[in-house]
Amino acid sequence: MEKITILAPAKINLFLRVGDRRKDGYHDIETVMQTVTMFDRLEVCKNESEADAVIDVRCRDFTAPDGAGNIVFRAAAAFFRAAGIDKYDVSFAIDKKIPAEAGLGGGSSDAAAAIIALDRLYGTAMAVEDMCTIGAGVGADVPFCIKKGTASARGIGEIVESCAPMPDCAILVAIPDGSRIRTAEAYEKIDRLPQTVPCTCADMLSAMTSCDLERISSVLYNQFEAVTEASAGVSSLIDAIKRTGALGVRMSGSGPAVFGLFRDIASARTAKDSLGDGISAFVCAPARRDYPYIES
Repeated sequence: MEKITILAPAKINLFLRVGDRRKDGYHDIETVMQTVTMFDRLEVCKNESEADAVIDVRCRDFTAPDGAGNIVFRAAAAFFRAAGIDKYDVSFAIDKKIPAEAGLGGGSSDAAAAIIALDRLYGTAMAVEDMCTIGAGVGADVPFCIKKGTASARGIGEIVESCAPMPDCAILVAIPDGSRIRTAEAYEKIDRLPQTVPCTCADMLSAMTSCDLERISSVLYNQFEAVTEASAGVSSLIDAIKRTGALGVRMSGSGPAVFGLFRDIASARTAKDSLGDGISAFVCAPARRDYPYIES
């Protein structure tokens, strides 16, 4: 048996604008994303078995499914199809730390980690772009989660381009307990909004090149905030984090996770402690592309 333990980082959206609905039912988007040091951990085992086409996925978290219902299963099956491998026996044990259905990309990152780990275990030596092509068929955010770091994305999220890295900072991620937002419903509401935004993706990309955290914070944007119900607790959480002195605060993805940018860990931890009951909060930092994601 061969085994790899690999970290799957969460992501936040520094900028997110939704375009028109396409003929295939998906929406074009413009986004700038950043991976952060909040991780799921996957143990991936290549088992010594003569069995044909075995993929076993076990998740140590009741909020995410085991087996074929997990995106990791679909990512593994897509990898083997693309690699032309028809006999395999692999198992995945997923230790979930990234909250599910929160706009933090945990499932997509798990799928990306699975593809990377299988490439190592099976010695296929795929180019990053080839892995991204596999990932795009599994989920829109998977190509970014393969590349990691700081990047812009277009199309449905599959056109990923590197951009200037985020400066060192602390990031407070917070989620109202029990809050869930259905992504499909959020997109339907977006369709009824006028397509005007206060800033553009180009503004964010320009701010990133400045390496100025205040300038970056001034152009944070997420169009989904405009269609998020007050009952989700997002707007009140944004206001609460702003009051702690965050340089900028926004929702990530279609929510309900909210993040605040701070200059240092101490400030972010003080803000976290001030949020009180009913909020799950985590302090993290930008996860660079060269972070040691593979542990063993």
